[in-house]
Amino acid sequence: NSSVPTAKFFALRGIKEAVITSYAVLGLAATLALRNELFQLALVHNREYDSFVIDSLCWVVAIITKRTWIEAAEEQRSAFTQTLYEDIIQHNTPCIGMITASYLIDEISGGSKCSEFHLPWEFHYSCKATFENTHMLRLFEAALKVIHRQLRRSIEEQQMSSTGSHIIAYERRSALHIAERVLNWEFTSPEEGKIIAASFGNPRSSTTRRNATNAADSLDEDEVTGTAIFENELNSRTPLFPRDWQQLLLNGDVLSMFFSVYEATLSDQMHAYFSPGSSHIALQCLVQISGIRGKAIFNATDNKSSDVLRAEFAQVVMRNQLQMIRHVCSMDLASEASEDIVIATTQMIRRFIETQLEESPSATDKGRPMHPLAFLVAGVPETLEYFGEVSKFICMLLNAASGILRSDRLQRIDDDFGDVDNYFIMQAFDELASAWSAVINDIRECQYLDEAASSAQSHADKGQVQLDSRTDATDALGSFMQFLTTTAYLIRSEYLQLRMLVCEDSVRSGDLQCDSSSIDQGLLTKDYVVYEDQLQFFALLARLDFRTSMDRLYENLCSRCNALQEEIRRLAGGGDGNTLAGASTGSNQHTIDLLHEQAQWVVLMIGYTLCDSGTSERVLIPRPVLEYSALTPGGQQDLVVQSIMALLRALDFELVSPTSALAAYGSPLFVETLFWTLRRVAPVYFLFDRTDYSDLSQSIVAAFGSAEDGGNGSTMIGGVLDMVRRAFELWSSEEDVLLMCVSMLLALAQRSAIAREIASSPQFTPLMLYFTSNMGKFPEAVHGATIEALALLACHLPKAEHERCFSELKSLIAHSFSKIVHNSSFMAYHQDAQLVNQLLDGLDMMDGLLSAANFRNMDAVFGLFFELEPLFEQLLAVYPGGHEVPRKVVHVIESVARYLEVSSLPDDEHMLRFSHCFREILQRYRSANQGRAVSQSDDDLESLGETTALISAMTYLVRNEMGFSPDETSRSMSKTVSDAFGETEVFGVYCIHVTVDAAQLLTPNVLRMHVQFLSEMVQYRTPSLIRWLPADAWRQVMNVFFAGIDNDIYDVSQRTYEAIGKLGAFVKINGLGDASGELHGVFEQSIKQLLNKLLRTLLFSPFDVELVESAGTALVTLGLIDPEHLQSCFRELFSQGQSSAFSDRLAATLAKFNADLDACDAVKAFLASAGPVPGPIDSAALRQPLFEFLVNTRAILRVK
Repeated sequence: NSSVPTAKFFALRGIKEAVITSYAVLGLAATLALRNELFQLALVHNREYDSFVIDSLCWVVAIITKRTWIEAAEEQRSAFTQTLYEDIIQHNTPCIGMITASYLIDEISGGSKCSEFHLPWEFHYSCKATFENTHMLRLFEAALKVIHRQLRRSIEEQQMSSTGSHIIAYERRSALHIAERVLNWEFTSPEEGKIIAASFGNPRSSTTRRNATNAADSLDEDEVTGTAIFENELNSRTPLFPRDWQQLLLNGDVLSMFFSVYEATLSDQMHAYFSPGSSHIALQCLVQISGIRGKAIFNATDNKSSDVLRAEFAQVVMRNQLQMIRHVCSMDLASEASEDIVIATTQMIRRFIETQLEESPSATDKGRPMHPLAFLVAGVPETLEYFGEVSKFICMLLNAASGILRSDRLQRIDDDFGDVDNYFIMQAFDELASAWSAVINDIRECQYLDEAASSAQSHADKGQVQLDSRTDATDALGSFMQFLTTTAYLIRSEYLQLRMLVCEDSVRSGDLQCDSSSIDQGLLTKDYVVYEDQLQFFALLARLDFRTSMDRLYENLCSRCNALQEEIRRLAGGGDGNTLAGASTGSNQHTIDLLHEQAQWVVLMIGYTLCDSGTSERVLIPRPVLEYSALTPGGQQDLVVQSIMALLRALDFELVSPTSALAAYGSPLFVETLFWTLRRVAPVYFLFDRTDYSDLSQSIVAAFGSAEDGGNGSTMIGGVLDMVRRAFELWSSEEDVLLMCVSMLLALAQRSAIAREIASSPQFTPLMLYFTSNMGKFPEAVHGATIEALALLACHLPKAEHERCFSELKSLIAHSFSKIVHNSSFMAYHQDAQLVNQLLDGLDMMDGLLSAANFRNMDAVFGLFFELEPLFEQLLAVYPGGHEVPRKVVHVIESVARYLEVSSLPDDEHMLRFSHCFREILQRYRSANQGRAVSQSDDDLESLGETTALISAMTYLVRNEMGFSPDETSRSMSKTVSDAFGETEVFGVYCIHVTVDAAQLLTPNVLRMHVQFLSEMVQYRTPSLIRWLPADAWRQVMNVFFAGIDNDIYDVSQRTYEAIGKLGAFVKINGLGDASGELHGVFEQSIKQLLNKLLRTLLFSPFDVELVESAGTALVTLGLIDPEHLQSCFRELFSQGQSSAFSDRLAATLAKFNADLDACDAVKAFLASAGPVPGPIDSAALRQPLFEFLVNTRAILRVK
């Protein structure tokens, strides 16, 4: 009754709190009466109260409605829903029913906007389940009627000038707002798995298993940019609507209305019919509508099959999206004012295409579902027109980006966004490219499957009928693929033109990306990495019509290389050195730079088109390339062969003699790109395995095949080796060029046939001698990789030659240390920067040699490790903790544990020697670093790198000494556990805890690796841990496990629960034996703490349902160790109840869980087990009782 608006506002807040806290006292009838009175008050005074008071009043009405929802009869709920419905369709100003319905949907959704009710999860879940299909559908229908009326009035009066202020002041009061909330609703499900997942809340994040994020809802009043829409849409999909929503959401008029509403919001400049921000909400609705999916909503009706419903829906969406695409294409795409609609249109298209690819029709061909695109082509006449407009849209986006590069806006966009590739136009292009790629790949896969099925098709009469049916679908896909081939030419042309213009801009502005790189999140990243998705898309389009696309790329490459070579020769022949220096400036240098920049982009496109990424034995020549080459009459006309030869000729020209006048004009950027392309192409084409291909063109065989097949592959390999040497001679100071050369050699070394050919080549021995003799002339960053490449290739030499070459590499490494460490003045000058760099270089070369360890050189590498082990100790003793030398020693030790296979040593004596050497290094490291606090001067990344390397070294050591191969799981319990090496590994645990700062151990990446290491130690070395690990270190181990419980990182939590379960199993079955009293105390206290946190996590925290089994098994195991403490934890929970019914329900749930565990065969088998390392309880057997107990208990305890 107060006349002060703020007094009304706070009074409403008080009513809300009173209803939530005192509902049991008020009762259902009184609370409903209060709700109705407040609602009537809002209706009567809707024009008198201030807007924030009206909003608060409606919000309180919604909260009271939810609080009474479960106890109220269905007739009472329906009556209130009808009241809201009637008020909404009347659409008063302000519309109380609209505002209340909006708040009610938010409250019942259970999302971030849901108020705190301090009630169990089952209350919120039950409210949602009973509200969403009947009541929310009714409110959605009312909102649609209002939207339709607004739209009609807007269209009727759009030619009339508006009189002034808008009717709808806030989005909260908008029918469109209700529609948007409903279209983003997360429906409940009767499926047990989904009920369980819902009861445990949102899944945790993970950087290794999944990357799922659940963005909080934005505030109604927030203005979200197009980029924000783009980012949010990546992690969302249209919900699975139930069958009840079919009549509304599949209604063509309703679908079309949403598209019309968006157009109306743009023309309603004075907001006479639509509120500010409605255009953004309408766009969000359109994106959701475009992705309607699921079997339920497309379930067949009495009159229409599910396929008819799908076709009708697709037709309506296509028609409306076509209008919108054409509208967008008529706009100035380069204007920032177009950002929202361009990005949203992109999202609509992507959502629709990806959804259609995932939704298989009911129609079948040859026993398989008809391909979705074949279904669309056959059933929706607009399909080809739609995809044609989408391809036109893609071209126009690229054309708009090209237009920017030619316009006056370029400088401002460069200043604001860095370059045109960071502008929203290219972000939209990337998304459409992804959707277009999915279409092409999906059709290709289907065609290949059909071909395989056709080759095995029986010629029986019945089977022939099926084949004919399947042929119709195949023909439909074939015609669609032909359409894609036609449009691909236009897209490729626009993209090629754009890249050439970007090159011109780079050269014109003097911003030639250093080392062919782009700045990405503060890191220098190569173009072939930054633009990988775009280049893959280009290659996919190019392979649709390989002849045409490669012909144009080959022509571009040849014309630019020829022009470049002519220009360089002209300048080089123009005079002496002084003349050259002057000639290389101005317009001449501009021309050379431009040709180099454009040529390197053409080379990248050729590299991506000719083959896919990878260096393994199984990367094959793409099928479209093989098909083209097979139809080409000879090598001179085969563009596959000619393109690769053009790459080699371009590289040959660039790698002139350092003394040549031409050398002044070479481009390290271009040379690096050429070597990168060879790194990609050569392992696939050179000396291929004929058994991998059913048919190969003679031109490819002749150009790149083995001598046995009449091929010229050996000559190609020799030529590449010669180019590598010339590159090192010419670009000896260009680190990136040399690293790419070595990277190419490493890629070639992965192919055994190529590696054997390299090793037997006359150029290899001189090349190796050249490297080993001139290593000091090259950048130190190249040395380690060079040693690795030479060691790998040398393994393919005959035994005597291999031993000689490997001896040279060992001597090179050993000498790099001995000449420094054995020098009498070493201690006096050990801090000299040049000396330190030489030591780091030697360690890096040792690291490279270790990376090349295999069965042929393993003994020799072990011998070098044993020889250098005292030197590693000496370096750790000389240089203080935190210095870069000991950090590099740790990285070398990591490689020792990773690459040297202990099982290859001849006997136990050698194995124990290896373990002893490793322990000596750890002891020296511990002595130098124990108690060292990480100083502020220490580089955080370097310090973390040292810590992770130390933990990784110990993890590899455990696996190595247990005899695991690199691809073998570390969780297998079949390995025979031996304690012969346990002391070293346990000392590693101790070393980590006394040398690493406790806070650093809790950083995400370190914690993940540390928990993994401790988990494997617990699995295989528990007896050793209990025997040798001190009590203080055990206390820190338990602290790590404590931090791992309920951790945000999935892997950390998973391994923590597994480790706790395994450790608990050992303690329960075997006990701690004759361990010290202090250790007994640590375990007793830690088990109680872990049990407390595990129980509270399982019962209260949002929890990934996939972790329930491992966490529950850990809880049950600890409960068996200390049952009294577990029962006391439950009694504490009972005491929190506000009523006897609460405690009784909890007690009944617990009693049933205890009974289920007593009757569980897995628990009985576990308690009866024995052995040095007993296995944990079978978690699969615990699944049913665990989930039943946790779901029921969390439904009572988890409150909001």
